[in-house]
Order: sequence, then C-alpha cells, then structure tokens
Amino acid sequence: MMNSTAAPQDELQQNNSSSTTTTPVDEEQVTLAYLKKHPEFFNQHTSLVADLSIPHSSGSAVSLIERQVDILRQQNKQQKIQLAELIEIARDNEQSNQRIHKLTISLLDCHGIDACEVVLDEVLGNDFSVDAVALKLFTEPQTDQPEHLFAASGATLTQELEKLLNLRKPVCGYFKTLPLEMLFEDKASSIASLAVLPLFVEKNNCFGALVLGSNNIRRFNADMGTVFLERLAETLSHMLNRFIK
Repeated sequence: MMNSTAAPQDELQQNNSSSTTTTPVDEEQVTLAYLKKHPEFFNQHTSLVADLSIPHSSGSAVSLIERQVDILRQQNKQQKIQLAELIEIARDNEQSNQRIHKLTISLLDCHGIDACEVVLDEVLGNDFSVDAVALKLFTEPQTDQPEHLFAASGATLTQELEKLLNLRKPVCGYFKTLPLEMLFEDKASSIASLAVLPLFVEKNNCFGALVLGSNNIRRFNADMGTVFLERLAETLSHMLNRFIK
C-alpha cells in the first residue's frame, strides 16, 4: 500500500514531470503546498525536527528556549558521534575475536612446535598484519624439534627477553637492547615497534616468548591496550605446553 505522506520531493517530481526546469521559488511553493496538505508530516518524520532551525521571536536577544534547543541539538550531535565510535570499536573487537578463534582452531590441529610456528607466521601475518613473528622457547629441545626455536639459557637474547617478561604481561614499544637480528634475521632492519608476549601456564615458570614485529612505529606502543595480546599469549601458552619438557 502506498504511503499517503510521500516526500515533498516525490510530489515535486510528479507535479512537474512535464516541466524541464524549476526555480527555487517553484520548489518552495510546492513544498509549502505539500506540508499544508499533510500537516502530520513531521509527526511521521520526527528525526527531521531536530535538524530544523526556527528562531524564536525575541528581538535582537537570543531567547532562553532557543538557547536550550541549540544546546540540546549540539548534545545530540555529540552523542551520535560517540555512538558511531562505540559501534566501530565493537566491530573491531568482534573481528579480533573471530581472528583469535581462527588461530586457536588452527593451533589445535598442530602436532608439533614446528607446525605451531608455521601457523603463527601465516595467521598473524595474514589476519593480523604482523610484519615479523618470532617464537623463542627457554626449555631444552626434544628429539626432532627445530633448534632455532629455542634460546639457550644465559644467552644474550634469553637474558633480554627475561627482563621484559618479568611482570608476565605483554609489553609493547621499541627495545634497543633486544637483538632483533637473532629474532627476525633479514627482517630486523625494518622493524620499528615490538610486542613481547610471555608464555607460561604457571606464573613462576615462563617457558618462552612470542615476539611480534611491525614496520609501523605506532603499531605497538607502550600506551596501547593489551587485552587481545594477553588472550593470544594465554592461548598459545596452553597449546605449546603440550610439546615442551
């Protein structure tokens, strides 16, 4: 069933379909005629009322009512902006949750540390846009486990990582004392920011670190939230704990 209160512009197009040009005065008259014919228009389109500017007759002074309406209109605009920002944050969080879920499923299918390394490189690189990934374990490698994934006790790399992992929380920034060549090899020179994630099941036993590198200096910074990094570290810790001594 057709709406009896079609928009004024629709009637304008219908009433002037035979005319090739219209002037602003013509359009204004048609709009006025439409509103007179449909006095309920603004009841059915209440959102338009908030955008109308109708000065209150009070001479040169601004009336209290007009001032209040202006304040309410500005508050309404600000709330719309804040709502849009919250929706965008919620959308980003949902996407991050889906990526973490995908990574978890992929890690569950792994049957060894070497397979975990491949999954981390692929998923973190493709889905999280991480430019470099390094997994380092502080335990002794078992038979057939790739030695490049293990950092020897007392080595410079191990000592520097342990300093960053002391609080058992992900740390972000750029750490000059960390030997990036030992982590990222030929990618080291382009790394501008880092996230270092502790790997542990029990807090008194940190058995490794996952180091993420980015070419963007702002990607991993000291002021950023680390909720998803903590979730990633916790998930990976429990997955890898199956394969270490």
